[in-house]
Amino acid sequence: MDTRNIDLDALEGATVYDSENKKVGTVGQIYLDTNTDEPKFVTVNTGLFGTKETFVPYQDAHHTSEGLKVPYTKDFIGDAPNIDANGPLEGDEQHRIFDYYQLGSGAASGTRTSDPQAGSADVTGPGAPSAGAGAGDHVDAEAQATAHEERLKVGTEQHQSGQARLRKRVRTEHQNVEVPVKREELVVERESIDPNSPEARSTGSIDGDAAAVEETVTLREEHPVVDKETVATEKVNVGKRTVQDTETVEGDVRKEEIEVEGDDRPETHR
Repeated sequence: MDTRNIDLDALEGATVYDSENKKVGTVGQIYLDTNTDEPKFVTVNTGLFGTKETFVPYQDAHHTSEGLKVPYTKDFIGDAPNIDANGPLEGDEQHRIFDYYQLGSGAASGTRTSDPQAGSADVTGPGAPSAGAGAGDHVDAEAQATAHEERLKVGTEQHQSGQARLRKRVRTEHQNVEVPVKREELVVERESIDPNSPEARSTGSIDGDAAAVEETVTLREEHPVVDKETVATEKVNVGKRTVQDTETVEGDVRKEEIEVEGDDRPETHR
């Protein structure tokens, strides 16, 4: 791959994904080929807080929107030789890495075949030569220290915060309801007859059994009738909704700082 336009500063700290799109770790340091000044290896910080650095060949890596994808599995990278990531790679260390990743020879499980001459190039320390060095300059690292810092890793986990149950119960209450009722009442009207009227002069006789004559009038009235029916009065629906909120977390983190003692001459920043 063409690496001439790679932003090395942006590459540092990039997330590394394996051939199965599993997250391996983040890029710690970049090792350049002293012959081409192009990235040859990157170290990947793995383990808790990035306490372990593993070398991974850069030549077949691909840049994606999420980070750097390499053609090796996470387990294969994790089993790579344990080499100190400080300072230039010595000859024996280079051979161990080249042999493990089968660089310069046939393809092996989890690797790809690379340039047959790749194993012959010297690899210098992380970030060297830098953009500040002149053409042909070569600076050997006599001593090197790597500073680390802790960062808060925050996330979320779900906990049960409540529970709702629907339950019906029967409650008995006494009701008083006014019901309109009708009844019949006996109405007696008496009317006097004028003696001079034709009705008064009509002849008639008194029957001795007239007192035994009876007329029956039946009276009726309404009585309330109580009955019950069941009707639906209410429907309750219970559902869930997600409410987005923000909470603040805090914690103490430690950061290493490197101080150089014993030389009053100004430092040369590269």
